[in-house]
Amino acid sequence: MTVTVERVVLATDGSEPARTAATHALFLARVLDAPLHVVSATGTSPAAAAETAEPSVSAAFEAEEAVSAVVRRALLADVRATSEVADGPAAAVVERAVGEGDLLVIGRRGQTGSGRFLVGSVAERLLGAPPVPTLAVPAAATDPEYRTVALLADGESSSGSAAPLARRIAAATRATLQPLSIVDGRDAAVGSRETLRALEAEARARLNDVVAAAARDAVESGGTVRIGEPAAELLAHVERVGADVVVVGVERSGREIRRFRRTEHCADGVVASRVVRHAGVPVLVAPSVRDSVKR
Repeated sequence: MTVTVERVVLATDGSEPARTAATHALFLARVLDAPLHVVSATGTSPAAAAETAEPSVSAAFEAEEAVSAVVRRALLADVRATSEVADGPAAAVVERAVGEGDLLVIGRRGQTGSGRFLVGSVAERLLGAPPVPTLAVPAAATDPEYRTVALLADGESSSGSAAPLARRIAAATRATLQPLSIVDGRDAAVGSRETLRALEAEARARLNDVVAAAARDAVESGGTVRIGEPAAELLAHVERVGADVVVVGVERSGREIRRFRRTEHCADGVVASRVVRHAGVPVLVAPSVRDSVKR
């Protein structure tokens, strides 16, 4: 399966974490040879803007300043760029702006702050059920180098966009791909020795599939199998291999994303959310192809 990134879409509010995210968005647009589309929201609904002009004018000015600053950086970096400012809540504006083939980049500040794209329900909505592959960049992230790409090699990696995206980024940046295949410790604890051996064999097979696909794409790869709690094991793997970015696939969307069906060996929203919250490097959350936005 080949994944083509048609556009890199950056959601920005002009804050410092958003500027960090912009650095990663510009880097990806350049190495993936894709145009950059910069989007910002006024936070004011069209109806409210029509009734009360003053707040809308102020919010629109701030949003225009935010996208203009990124467009200027794109020109200096020789990256093709377009921009968009729209009235409405930030998450809704971003969801309308992205489409099939896009890679969305957002900043992540943590649990405090006022940035419209960076905290609270906006980030939860965009990352809990991502409309397209979405890269969450921590505020403290360093400048992008992407020498090592970590990947959760679960069932979704074989059928979804996570593994192909990880290989695409690794190939474009000449990075080493470091997949991790996990036997869920809860399954291992209640199963027999035969069951555990079978689960380990399945995990090894998933890892081998990822390594074989990487070899076909001329991407150097390593990889390992671990037994334990998926999010904790993935976070530890990121530290062990010194990953610069980590890719996690999620199969389901909406409320169903929170259900954890261990027998399918797929990441769920809880695993992805924990990794996004605690990883010190950018995390790319990739929905399955059938869950991505179609335009």
